[in-house]
Amino acid sequence: MTITALWLLIPATSWSYDLLIVQSQRSPAYDDVLRGFRSIGRFSERVIVLTDYNMIDLVRIAREETPVAIVTLGDNALAAARKVRQTPVIALMALSYRAGMGGHPAMTGVEVQSPPERYLRIFTSIKARKVGIISNSARSAAYIKLARKVAADFEIELLVREVKSSREVSGQLASLAGLVDALWMLPDSVTASGEAADAHFLFSATHKVPVVTFSGAYLASGAALALDIDRFDIGKQGGGMAASLMDGNGISDIPPESPRKTTVTGNPSVLRRLNLKPDLAE
Repeated sequence: MTITALWLLIPATSWSYDLLIVQSQRSPAYDDVLRGFRSIGRFSERVIVLTDYNMIDLVRIAREETPVAIVTLGDNALAAARKVRQTPVIALMALSYRAGMGGHPAMTGVEVQSPPERYLRIFTSIKARKVGIISNSARSAAYIKLARKVAADFEIELLVREVKSSREVSGQLASLAGLVDALWMLPDSVTASGEAADAHFLFSATHKVPVVTFSGAYLASGAALALDIDRFDIGKQGGGMAASLMDGNGISDIPPESPRKTTVTGNPSVLRRLNLKPDLAE
């Protein structure tokens, strides 16, 4: 009997909890987030990991079990929870989540992307004045608009190339050859995964231009510097939002947040090759 079939046999009345936590998959990163989340308070909860099931009906579960809120970890979990219209959603660790995004009547959360000024300080420390960005406007338009505004205060020029699919990334990177001092890789599955990510690092090696990215996981692939979020603290931020809901506040009174804590890490071999000596302290 499949896991899905077994689930259908479980009486809905056997569940009574405050928060439905939905994970895209099992991941040590999500474990870190949940530890931070649970450090805020003792919530009664049910955890569903989507990859454990062939199919699962979150709409029915939320309707029958009436949790106070759904907490999502990851993009697939957020996509599934967006279908549940009657329950507030707190989005964590989703690249696709942006403050103020539409498509759900009651949503808040913590963005994965750090405020642009934190990246711009890094570019200043490596004396980069022209920074290239490959952007998928459908996901990053609002962030790019804010970054352009802030970049002016740092006397940094952003050269942005728009793409609609990962197949366009290599060509748009080629158009930046000789024009930029650094590349800024945004957290976007279109521009920062698979061959699209590799294209950034090939450009870096070929043109001796550093890549500054949003995760230390890219350092081994050739990124020069990464601005890592503190996953435990992301969980604490989400836990604070859940506690506010439990205290009776409406979701509209709980604004989206950016990550509070970040750490800059570098790839020593890439930094030596590019003769860069950044100040890694924030």
